[in-house]
Amino acid sequence: MTALFEGLTHWHWLGLGFILLAIEVLGSVGFLLWTGIAALEVGLLLLVWPFGWQAQLLLFALQSLFTTWVWWRWQHRQDRSGQDAAAPINERMQGYLGRELTLLDEVAQGMSRVHLDDTVWTVRCNQSLAAGCQVKVIGYDSHILLVEALPSSCEPSS
Repeated sequence: MTALFEGLTHWHWLGLGFILLAIEVLGSVGFLLWTGIAALEVGLLLLVWPFGWQAQLLLFALQSLFTTWVWWRWQHRQDRSGQDAAAPINERMQGYLGRELTLLDEVAQGMSRVHLDDTVWTVRCNQSLAAGCQVKVIGYDSHILLVEALPSSCEPSS
Protein backbone atom coordinates (compact mmCIF):
# COMPACT_ATOMS: atom_id res chain seq x y z
CA MET A 1 0.00 0.00 0.00
CA THR A 2 2.88 2.34 0.77
CA ALA A 3 4.28 1.74 -2.72
CA LEU A 4 0.97 2.90 -4.16
CA PHE A 5 1.11 6.14 -2.18
CA GLU A 6 4.77 6.71 -3.02
CA GLY A 7 3.92 6.59 -6.73
CA LEU A 8 1.40 9.46 -6.58
CA THR A 9 2.06 12.20 -9.12
CA HIS A 10 0.30 15.42 -10.02
CA TRP A 11 -1.60 13.51 -12.73
CA HIS A 12 -3.23 11.28 -10.12
CA TRP A 13 -4.47 14.28 -8.13
CA LEU A 14 -5.66 16.12 -11.23
CA GLY A 15 -7.43 12.98 -12.43
CA LEU A 16 -9.06 12.47 -9.03
CA GLY A 17 -10.13 16.10 -8.99
CA PHE A 18 -11.75 15.90 -12.42
CA ILE A 19 -13.44 12.60 -11.58
CA LEU A 20 -14.89 14.06 -8.37
CA LEU A 21 -16.09 17.15 -10.24
CA ALA A 22 -17.65 14.98 -12.97
CA ILE A 23 -19.49 12.93 -10.36
CA GLU A 24 -20.60 16.19 -8.75
CA VAL A 25 -22.03 17.43 -12.04
CA LEU A 26 -24.01 14.21 -12.41
CA GLY A 27 -25.25 14.23 -8.82
CA SER A 28 -25.39 17.99 -8.19
CA VAL A 29 -25.61 17.72 -4.42
CA GLY A 30 -22.54 19.80 -3.58
CA PHE A 31 -20.92 17.03 -1.59
CA LEU A 32 -17.96 16.32 -3.87
CA LEU A 33 -17.38 19.80 -5.28
CA TRP A 34 -15.00 20.99 -2.59
CA THR A 35 -13.06 17.72 -2.33
CA GLY A 36 -12.66 17.79 -6.12
CA ILE A 37 -11.33 21.34 -5.97
CA ALA A 38 -8.97 20.34 -3.15
CA ALA A 39 -7.63 17.44 -5.26
CA LEU A 40 -7.04 19.82 -8.19
CA GLU A 41 -5.22 22.24 -5.89
CA VAL A 42 -2.96 19.46 -4.58
CA GLY A 43 -2.26 18.34 -8.16
CA LEU A 44 -1.34 21.86 -9.30
CA LEU A 45 0.81 22.47 -6.25
CA LEU A 46 2.55 19.11 -6.75
CA LEU A 47 3.26 20.07 -10.38
CA VAL A 48 5.11 23.19 -9.23
CA TRP A 49 6.70 21.88 -6.04
CA PRO A 50 7.18 18.12 -5.49
CA PHE A 51 6.71 16.76 -1.95
CA GLY A 52 6.10 13.43 -0.24
CA TRP A 53 2.92 11.38 -0.21
CA GLN A 54 2.28 12.02 3.48
CA ALA A 55 2.25 15.76 2.87
CA GLN A 56 0.06 15.25 -0.21
CA LEU A 57 -2.59 13.36 1.77
CA LEU A 58 -2.39 15.83 4.65
CA LEU A 59 -2.68 18.79 2.29
CA PHE A 60 -5.65 17.17 0.53
CA ALA A 61 -7.44 16.56 3.83
CA LEU A 62 -6.76 20.07 5.13
CA GLN A 63 -7.64 21.72 1.83
CA SER A 64 -10.91 19.74 1.63
CA LEU A 65 -11.86 20.90 5.11
CA PHE A 66 -10.79 24.48 4.41
CA THR A 67 -12.62 24.87 1.09
CA THR A 68 -15.75 23.29 2.55
CA TRP A 69 -15.59 25.58 5.58
CA VAL A 70 -15.08 28.71 3.44
CA TRP A 71 -18.05 27.77 1.26
CA TRP A 72 -20.19 27.04 4.30
CA ARG A 73 -19.34 30.44 5.86
CA TRP A 74 -20.08 32.23 2.59
CA GLN A 75 -23.39 30.39 2.10
CA HIS A 76 -24.40 30.96 5.72
CA ARG A 77 -23.73 34.69 5.32
CA GLN A 78 -25.77 34.76 2.10
CA ASP A 79 -28.68 32.97 3.79
CA ARG A 80 -28.66 35.36 6.72
CA SER A 81 -28.42 38.50 4.57
CA GLY A 82 -31.63 37.60 2.73
CA GLN A 83 -30.31 38.87 -0.59
CA ASP A 84 -31.33 35.77 -2.47
CA ALA A 85 -33.39 36.91 -5.46
CA ALA A 86 -35.47 33.74 -5.37
CA ALA A 87 -36.34 34.03 -1.66
CA PRO A 88 -39.82 35.57 -2.09
CA ILE A 89 -40.95 32.97 -4.63
CA ASN A 90 -42.56 30.76 -1.99
CA GLU A 91 -43.80 33.62 0.18
CA ARG A 92 -47.05 34.36 -1.58
CA MET A 93 -48.78 35.61 1.55
CA GLN A 94 -46.15 38.31 2.13
CA GLY A 95 -47.23 39.97 -1.11
CA TYR A 96 -50.77 40.39 0.20
CA LEU A 97 -49.83 42.44 3.25
CA GLY A 98 -51.24 45.96 3.03
CA ARG A 99 -53.76 45.14 0.29
CA GLU A 100 -57.19 46.74 0.67
CA LEU A 101 -60.14 44.45 -0.02
CA THR A 102 -63.92 44.32 0.24
CA LEU A 103 -65.69 41.80 2.46
CA LEU A 104 -68.00 39.48 0.53
CA ASP A 105 -69.90 38.36 3.64
CA GLU A 106 -70.68 39.71 7.06
CA VAL A 107 -68.06 38.81 9.66
CA ALA A 108 -69.58 35.90 11.59
CA GLN A 109 -67.69 34.45 14.54
CA GLY A 110 -64.64 36.43 13.45
CA MET A 111 -64.53 34.93 9.93
CA SER A 112 -65.53 36.19 6.49
CA ARG A 113 -64.42 35.99 2.86
CA VAL A 114 -62.82 38.36 0.35
CA HIS A 115 -62.07 38.18 -3.34
CA LEU A 116 -58.33 38.60 -3.92
CA ASP A 117 -56.83 38.30 -7.39
CA ASP A 118 -58.53 35.21 -8.82
CA THR A 119 -59.36 33.46 -5.55
CA VAL A 120 -61.83 33.79 -2.70
CA TRP A 121 -59.90 33.85 0.56
CA THR A 122 -61.02 33.26 4.12
CA VAL A 123 -60.27 36.19 6.39
CA ARG A 124 -60.27 36.59 10.14
CA CYS A 125 -61.22 39.88 11.77
CA ASN A 126 -61.51 40.91 15.43
CA GLN A 127 -64.45 43.22 14.69
CA SER A 128 -68.01 42.52 13.60
CA LEU A 129 -68.33 44.06 10.14
CA ALA A 130 -71.02 44.04 7.48
CA ALA A 131 -70.58 42.72 3.95
CA GLY A 132 -69.12 45.34 1.64
CA CYS A 133 -66.81 46.90 4.25
CA GLN A 134 -63.29 47.78 3.18
CA VAL A 135 -60.55 45.95 5.07
CA LYS A 136 -56.76 45.92 4.99
CA VAL A 137 -54.61 42.77 5.17
CA ILE A 138 -52.37 43.05 8.23
CA GLY A 139 -51.08 39.49 8.47
CA TYR A 140 -51.77 35.85 7.80
CA ASP A 141 -52.10 32.59 9.66
CA SER A 142 -51.42 29.65 7.39
CA HIS A 143 -53.93 30.17 4.55
CA ILE A 144 -56.18 32.66 6.39
CA LEU A 145 -55.67 36.39 5.92
CA LEU A 146 -55.84 38.56 9.02
CA VAL A 147 -57.62 41.85 8.31
CA GLU A 148 -58.73 45.02 10.06
CA ALA A 149 -61.39 47.51 9.04
CA LEU A 150 -60.26 50.63 7.22
CA PRO A 151 -61.21 53.78 9.12
CA SER A 152 -64.61 55.17 8.13
CA SER A 153 -65.19 52.46 5.50
CA CYS A 154 -68.23 51.06 7.29
CA GLU A 155 -69.92 50.77 10.60
CA PRO A 156 -69.62 47.65 12.76
CA SER A 157 -72.58 45.30 12.44
CA SER A 158 -74.63 44.55 15.50
